[in-house]
Amino acid sequence: MINFELSKADYVEVCQSLAAELNVKAPGNSFAIPQSKGTGFVWAERLPLGITVMVSETSMNEDFIFSYEVRSDYSFCLQFSDAQVDNHSIAKKEHRNRNAILVHTSVKITDTLKPITFLLPAGITLRSVKFFFNREHLARLLGKAEIEHVLSQYFSFLIKNESIAPIDTIYRVTLNELLMEQINHPLRFNYIQNRILLLIEKFILKLHSKKDLLFTKLKNNDDEIARLMRVEALLVKDFSVNPPTIIELSKISAMSPTKLKTDFKSLYGLPIYEYYQKNRMLKAKSLLALSKYSIKEVGIMVGYCNLSHFANTFRKEFGMLPSEMAYRGGMVVYNA
Repeated sequence: MINFELSKADYVEVCQSLAAELNVKAPGNSFAIPQSKGTGFVWAERLPLGITVMVSETSMNEDFIFSYEVRSDYSFCLQFSDAQVDNHSIAKKEHRNRNAILVHTSVKITDTLKPITFLLPAGITLRSVKFFFNREHLARLLGKAEIEHVLSQYFSFLIKNESIAPIDTIYRVTLNELLMEQINHPLRFNYIQNRILLLIEKFILKLHSKKDLLFTKLKNNDDEIARLMRVEALLVKDFSVNPPTIIELSKISAMSPTKLKTDFKSLYGLPIYEYYQKNRMLKAKSLLALSKYSIKEVGIMVGYCNLSHFANTFRKEFGMLPSEMAYRGGMVVYNA
């Protein structure tokens, strides 16, 4: 088991300290997880506004305990965690540290006043974007007139009740633009900062529009929102195979098909299979953006045997064929 403690609200320093803990170097605030410890990558940046961000995709060979107790420099931390396994499987894992919060596919806001501990179980692949920000950053984004309302009405409730919110399509679009081992953009800092500010903005807008539903504390795995999050995790887990049927999802969520469809749309904004298809295309777009796979390979990876069908569906979603999608100054072309 790896125990890592954070004492300062600065993810650039966290990145360097974590690299030292794993006995590797982190030039440019970036490093690969050593094979003896697991797989994946971690990178961090200090952005022009002063916000520090850490992006990672990791799978550890041992349970990983991440805890922090920051005694000064009051800040908020917004964490987007995408665990590549359904929440139910994670919840089954027992651990002697009962105070640790198991990592779920979710969005969670915390502050630096209260000590907190997270547990990433061994073997679980976690894609994560997290960043510290403060009142000054919020004031620049929202304006001074709105900041007190947001802090008192939204943030204080969520932090006090340890609430978490689901990751959905709106978040995934922006998260996928950050969850890369390297971002080779000519305006790298501005590119990253723009996405971070978008995530904060989307988080606040979603709180405002769905506050009654999102302000629900996940007390245990029988909670209805936890079950809906489990359904969502299964839908986006593997696009190379057919998605579960409504009947199968109904049994998994312990809800009637009608209730499942109604509550899922209320929480995620789209009907179940429309949500699945949108995320399927977003996955295809992110794979094409890597410039590592041919369009035929990407089509197969998201479950299409017919390349023409894949191309037409992609164009319907994004207004362009896969072959027309420009990325980093180059064109993605067909390569059979």
